[in-house]
Amino acid sequence: DDRHRFRLALYHEDMHGEAAVYMAQALDITLPATLLAAPQTLPQNAALQIPAQRWTLGHAGAGFAFDNELATHGVAIASFAIDSTVVSWARYLPFLEATGTAPPRYVRRQGDTWHGYLFGVWGALPLDAPATHLSWFEADAWCRWAGRRLPSEAEWEMAALTQPGFHWGQVWEWTASAFAPYPGFEAHPYRDYSAPWFDGRPVLRGASFATQPNLRWPRYRNYFTSDRNDIFAGLRSCAP
Repeated sequence: DDRHRFRLALYHEDMHGEAAVYMAQALDITLPATLLAAPQTLPQNAALQIPAQRWTLGHAGAGFAFDNELATHGVAIASFAIDSTVVSWARYLPFLEATGTAPPRYVRRQGDTWHGYLFGVWGALPLDAPATHLSWFEADAWCRWAGRRLPSEAEWEMAALTQPGFHWGQVWEWTASAFAPYPGFEAHPYRDYSAPWFDGRPVLRGASFATQPNLRWPRYRNYFTSDRNDIFAGLRSCAP
């Protein structure tokens, strides 16, 4: 109906607002103080133990939903453990040092100090901030090195909606799930929003510090190709 179209237009504008922020990062544009933001210090990480259960994936009930969030369907999830926070630089950098892997985008080492780039300025990399601008490949490589794995989007969603200690919203989080239609998918009037991108690219969950409040909900499915490292993306890991 008209309300759906109106909300879709507003949310799409908010998406472009975030895109403008990460484009400013890529183009060396210094943002005005009113727009300048950065990931904040992470709380202490802990392992959240999730028992095996059946989870209803997808949006249900009244209110707006993108077409790729429909329709609801049950999935069986085995017991697992998941990080309460995203991986910080303090956890990520030892992987680079141990393996000699090239640093991710906007990160470099000078002597014994790691530096990061944010909106035109290089500075000391805050070790208690989220590891950011990681591609899916870099996130997956860290997991394999650490003996961990990326969560499925169902595991992520269930933890986000059931665990009070689950902290999210600093960076988009890569998952192990491919962006694909849910059973019963029907394209909404904006037919090119989802259907052309069901091509195996990974799903990202959560939000970043540049995401508008309107787009912060746990069932939101973001999707970029695995090589993208310009977006504000990081990872959260699970036990094997």
